[in-house]
Amino acid sequence: MIKKTTTFLALCAIAFGSSSFDNNPPKSPLKKSQLRTIIIDPGHGGFDPGTHGLISKEKNVALSISLKLGKALQQAFPELKIIYTRTTDIMPGNRPTLPEGIRYRAELANKSHGDLFLCIHCNSDGRDAGRYAIRTLVRYKTVGRGRKKHQEPVYSTTWAKNTTVGTATYIWKADRNLPKGEAINSARGENLGDNSAFDMTSPEARMRAQLYEKKYFANSLLLGTLVQNEFRRSGRRSEGVVQRQIGIGVLQATGMPSVLIETGYLTNKEEEIYLNSKKGQNEVVKDIVNAFRAYKTRLEAKPDEKHNK
Repeated sequence: MIKKTTTFLALCAIAFGSSSFDNNPPKSPLKKSQLRTIIIDPGHGGFDPGTHGLISKEKNVALSISLKLGKALQQAFPELKIIYTRTTDIMPGNRPTLPEGIRYRAELANKSHGDLFLCIHCNSDGRDAGRYAIRTLVRYKTVGRGRKKHQEPVYSTTWAKNTTVGTATYIWKADRNLPKGEAINSARGENLGDNSAFDMTSPEARMRAQLYEKKYFANSLLLGTLVQNEFRRSGRRSEGVVQRQIGIGVLQATGMPSVLIETGYLTNKEEEIYLNSKKGQNEVVKDIVNAFRAYKTRLEAKPDEKHNK
């Protein structure tokens, strides 16, 4: 569990040992930094639909929310440069396979020198949307004759409503630092005027990657916490900020603070209707923009202002 701390080392030491976090936003470890380029990544696309609800597919809901999010961020912060990994129903980069599509998203973010990577998704609890079947063993019956005589199970089937709802923010697994470190050196190396940044075997490159990774991890945690706090204020159930046990490739391959926001469960009938509605999407966007505003303020605050927060 992560609590507020006034030092960067204390934050990272606690955060790296936990897989979920409380709703107290940690203080940012970065010095004054201007956010300029925001990468918005609508999940899935094209041949990859993502999860299915009763009336919609994840790829379409994620795209709609992402486009509204980019527009709202641009209106609130005209100085920002907004870059989308896709704006239509395609696999980003028109890549023929999912791994290549994921690679394209990360390459675009890194080459664009993004300062923040926002990945928008919808969730599934792994069961059928709306309602799901529950089979219960009732008894065994005897079938066949002679040597073919045997017992067969008899089941009854009942139907249960899929009630799982809620939001979550995922960040990359902190102890899997090699992919993230390579991405950081790739994205930031050319701005540092040091060829060692491209050689992960050099001590300088490894040290630089580790320092940036800790900073980016803490800032991803900060933003993720702020997003979930906003969802809670809007009355949404929140599953908090979680380090994925199995790495999320697009988060590990981006050399910047990066989060994947699960905006709700399409497998729940009511939440799917909400996420497809204008009201629901506008509320989701508003919450993320409010969280971004707080995140930006925290990063750009003067040192004495941070201690007073």
